[in-house]
Amino acid sequence: MEDTIQSGTSVTNEGEPLEIQVEEPSSVIRRVNVNIPESRIKGKYDTVLKTLVQDAALPGFRKGRVPRRLLEKRFKTDIVNDVRSQIVSESLSEAIEQNGLQPLSEPKFVPDMPEVPENGAMKFSVEFEVLPEFSLPDLSAVELKKPALEVTEERMNLAKEHLRGNLSELQEVPEIGELGDQISTDISIVDQADAVISKLSDSHIRLSPQYNVDGIEIEGFDGHLRGAKIGDTVRVAVTLPETFKREDLRGQKATVNFHISHIMRHVKPELTEDLAKANGFDGLEDLNDSMRRAIEDRLKSEAARLLREQAAEKLREVVQIDIPPSLISRATAQLAQNVMQQAAQSGHNPDITADMVDRMRAASQPRAKLDAIVMRLAEKFGVDVQNEEVNAEVAMIADMNGVRPELLLSRMSKSGQLEAIRADLLQRKVLDRVVEQCKTLEIDEAQWKREQDEIRASMAAQVQPAPTAESTGEQAAPQA
Repeated sequence: MEDTIQSGTSVTNEGEPLEIQVEEPSSVIRRVNVNIPESRIKGKYDTVLKTLVQDAALPGFRKGRVPRRLLEKRFKTDIVNDVRSQIVSESLSEAIEQNGLQPLSEPKFVPDMPEVPENGAMKFSVEFEVLPEFSLPDLSAVELKKPALEVTEERMNLAKEHLRGNLSELQEVPEIGELGDQISTDISIVDQADAVISKLSDSHIRLSPQYNVDGIEIEGFDGHLRGAKIGDTVRVAVTLPETFKREDLRGQKATVNFHISHIMRHVKPELTEDLAKANGFDGLEDLNDSMRRAIEDRLKSEAARLLREQAAEKLREVVQIDIPPSLISRATAQLAQNVMQQAAQSGHNPDITADMVDRMRAASQPRAKLDAIVMRLAEKFGVDVQNEEVNAEVAMIADMNGVRPELLLSRMSKSGQLEAIRADLLQRKVLDRVVEQCKTLEIDEAQWKREQDEIRASMAAQVQPAPTAESTGEQAAPQA
């Protein structure tokens, strides 16, 4: 695209007006050229020097009594740098405000920040990113599908099991029987001659399909221990791995002994009238009604989320824009942070390579495009996110994770996560407005699931390599 220059804008502010030109090197870049008249520079110089005279204190002079010429001579460089910093910052802010610009990125000087001349005007140019303009299609012609999600017996039973799990109490049981059972045990590893290689006293473990002890991975661990009682010793035959701490025993047969001393289990209570009343309900019927209402609210939220997802995909399809690089960088950084957090939760510390960053950058472009569209539509719709909304979202997250809201708010503020929450809330509000303008077709939940399965199957087929003539045994079709 050829550079286009808007007509020069004169802005009156403290002295002679600035000369401003705004160029558009691309749809997402603006270059602002500013010419600061000499009178403004001299005025700023006098202001900076006057402040210095009032505050300066040199040996032999009282504060505010140091001669101006002496200060100019001794602090010439500092004065000029201060003048340059202030007048450039003020002039740029004035130029941006008067031309209604909204920078997405930090302005960069082209080529460098200017020097203050001894005489005459001072010129500088900066470039920054802006949101692209685009035409929004007629949304009333866009069709979205809304699954008719209903409160089923299956959903009620799942909710009841979840509630029973929340109300469960840890109790001692005589026999290992369920995944998650908490077991206190003395563990010993012995060689083929029954000599003790390693011993771990009073270990506390959970019954799971796999268990690692002293570097030995035991597959089907739950099958070995299931049915064992307090006082039993369970013997598991293993082969010591090639990474075992004793080189002389690597690859040899051994036995891991588990002597069971205690078995604890979270026992779920039955949902009864008394239990319902003990938890603040009028009875079992009131509890069931409350659960039904909670499921209905959740399903409404889920249906709204699915509509927002479709609206977002439609916007990405129909809106053609250039994506500002800063939004791609922001989306990539957010994705990288999520990857690191998930890895940390799994006990890993992945090395983020350049190739991984490239892949994440490519994967982040759809999100960055949607961010640009949402930010522009937020202006069009007059949508904003208030601090109270962010705080409420943080409080909800804190409640779900059992954390004090003020503690989580402080932590998220320091890590920069609050801005991500604000962006997500803005996207949600904007997409809700988009959904309101679209045509919504309600369909049966079973049909919705079938269509989603077909979409996933189609997407999976698209990422598979296309069959060749050699693999199918057929003659390849001519290429157009």
